[in-house]
Amino acid sequence: MTNYFFQQALLPEGWAKNVRVVVENDLIQSVDCDVSAEPGDKKAAVVIPALPNIHSHVFQRAMAGCSEYRLREDDDFWSWRELMYSLANAMDVDDFYQIAKSTFQSMKDRGYASVCEFHYVHRDLNDPSNTHAQAEAILKAADEVGLPITLLPVLYSYSGFGDKPLLDEQQRFSLNTDEYLELYAYLDKKLKPQQRLGICFHSLRAVSPEQMHTVLNASPKDAPVHIHIAEQTAEVKQCQEIYGQTPVAWLLDNFDVNKRWCLIHATHMTEQETQGLAGSGAAAGLCPLTEANLGDGIFPLDHYKNHNGRWAIGSDSNVKINPAEELQMLAYSQRLSLRKRVVCSDEKQPHAGSWLWQQAMIGGAQASGQALGGIAENQIPGFLSLTSLNLPDDKRDRAEALLDRLIFADDVHTERLD
Repeated sequence: MTNYFFQQALLPEGWAKNVRVVVENDLIQSVDCDVSAEPGDKKAAVVIPALPNIHSHVFQRAMAGCSEYRLREDDDFWSWRELMYSLANAMDVDDFYQIAKSTFQSMKDRGYASVCEFHYVHRDLNDPSNTHAQAEAILKAADEVGLPITLLPVLYSYSGFGDKPLLDEQQRFSLNTDEYLELYAYLDKKLKPQQRLGICFHSLRAVSPEQMHTVLNASPKDAPVHIHIAEQTAEVKQCQEIYGQTPVAWLLDNFDVNKRWCLIHATHMTEQETQGLAGSGAAAGLCPLTEANLGDGIFPLDHYKNHNGRWAIGSDSNVKINPAEELQMLAYSQRLSLRKRVVCSDEKQPHAGSWLWQQAMIGGAQASGQALGGIAENQIPGFLSLTSLNLPDDKRDRAEALLDRLIFADDVHTERLD
């Protein structure tokens, strides 16, 4: 058993003072506010929960910073993808293990509570019939680092809408539905504590509706469901040509999209789609640094939040690993788009830092399908202590100001306590 005492802590319902937390068996057993410290308590002044990371392609960390040169005149996501394929087709099992362990450690050190790993490089480099070696290496790396993981093995069968055959460079991603369900069952037996599986479809262009129904009908009914969607305008146009609807509208009309689902990116939505996604209870999985790096576009967060939409953040291609910077990019993209300032807030929580962190925590716990709802009973502990040498101790809203400065300035130090 480990006991903590925090002078101020960000709980799911907001900031609280004099908070005592008891942790036992890797879960928070109790949280009491307005109490006194007891002998032996580990103490900290201002504490926030670590955040779930709901979208990662861990192998892409190996190319971070290595694609920042023009490949052609109209350099975009699709040309970047060519470099990514080259990397994916050069990595063996040990490469996956090494990059995963290093990257997961960085996630833990820099403020992430967990990771949802969107894993689609299935076939072993030296033995294409082996579809589980890389996934097992990822699970092993997460276990050794002590980072909770929701592994999302990806169904990836086609190169484009209309069931187009996979390209040569996509063959390592290939699974049919039978192979997918066999892999899912195999991995389910390999899970350690604080590890679980989710269902994952790469995108509407990479799977058929029939495949999606088959997998959903044959899989656990409580498993998280993740999918890339509406990331690129070209994808939206192709979906309209094949299905007669834009991607999010088509998905909402053809599947029971609910709180189990996490729609990754969902960048290009109409107002009706935005409202529909918010009303479904699903989470939007936002990856602001990667979306900016790839030139994807800007998610309509202001409209989405006005309809009480859930969202969470992910490090995606892992070009940088820092939840505070993801939230800063998210907030600044909204300001640039709307030409307003503190749009990431509401009447209950006017501080942008606190609002962003709370929303990302709530949505992240939902999308991960794990007990990662912050500093609360029966949740997995993950505590970050905040300090700043430049902020006076007597500032009235010290906790809110510290979290604002963590996201929007550069003088706040974080320390992992758990």
